[in-house]
Amino acid sequence: MSWWWPFRRAAARSISFQDVWGAGGNAHLLTGAGQERALRLAPVYAATRLLSDSVAAMPLKSYLGDGSARRPIASPQIFTRPAAVGTRYDWLHRCMTSLTLRGNAYGLVVAHDASGWPTQVEWLHPDDVHVEDNYAAVPVWYYKSRRLDPGQMFHIPAYTLPGQILGLSPVAYFATTTDTALLAEQFGHDWFANGSTPAAVLETDREISKETAGILKARFKEAAEGRDIVALGLGTKYRPISVPANESQFLETIKASANQIAAIYGVPPEKIGGETGGSLTYATVEQNSIDLLTWTLRPWLARLEEALSTLRPPAEDVRFNADAMLRTDTLTRYQTHRIARVIGLNSIDELRLLEDLEPLPNGQGADYAPLVKAAPDESEKP
Repeated sequence: MSWWWPFRRAAARSISFQDVWGAGGNAHLLTGAGQERALRLAPVYAATRLLSDSVAAMPLKSYLGDGSARRPIASPQIFTRPAAVGTRYDWLHRCMTSLTLRGNAYGLVVAHDASGWPTQVEWLHPDDVHVEDNYAAVPVWYYKSRRLDPGQMFHIPAYTLPGQILGLSPVAYFATTTDTALLAEQFGHDWFANGSTPAAVLETDREISKETAGILKARFKEAAEGRDIVALGLGTKYRPISVPANESQFLETIKASANQIAAIYGVPPEKIGGETGGSLTYATVEQNSIDLLTWTLRPWLARLEEALSTLRPPAEDVRFNADAMLRTDTLTRYQTHRIARVIGLNSIDELRLLEDLEPLPNGQGADYAPLVKAAPDESEKP
């Protein structure tokens, strides 16, 4: 087993926001709106969190063989303890966070088993990684200006153009959308913080000088700050200025931006603060969960499965158990178990395992034989 540990610092220090999320140092990844700036926008944070949490929470299983000979095997270390710090969930979450925010996940292979296959991969901060030529047939990678040996970099791009190595960053290529939403939020803050319009009007039917108006205003502010009773005189009346929230155009802008960000990341708008096209019923909520898995998560899962399988010998592959995301009611679950047992898809012990139950004693639940034989063909009838 070989080791190379690159994460050494001259002196210990606390981890900053920039260490985790980055500050947009790579111009080819982030132009215009920086990653840190974009994460201040709730829909961007919500969309990336939804994708990262959903993928990281799915069980990851290893298999050997193809077709009918394919069978599950014990997961190797790279999928049970893939990093020195954190769990498998944390490892997958870091990968997805890098993919969704920067369009690339850069992994440094730091340990191998006796056969030369990776046993530990550490995800690198995108700002610290550089490729010599984005169009080269064989990329040359650099980490903190240090050239890496072939095979040390494990790279997963999220969205690539033909002939390019690096994936596109959603934050960079849709900077206008995030900038518009951030400006709308800033406008709303200024509006309600009275930065652009006066909070109230002191009015009187008498003609007063500028000096007298200043005295009245100062006297009112002094009393208001001390939550005291205000006595102004000269027939002065206080009239506050208020604008109903639903009349503030910036709220509609924020909703529109949330829908655009939902479209960029392929997530349901209602899950990140946007608006869906119609009302949600129980049936549509259940269908939305299936749609989220099919149209949003499945492409990410397929991308990761293909990439992670390259960390193992060709005869092995890795798959996510996407069914774990579909939580059904007890009756539907038991009916599904019964069908799986009848056709010989699962043994009783496997079904009991899904319900967190012990296997039957003496191997009684290990049989896969179908419980009901298929109807005989017409040629087989006497």
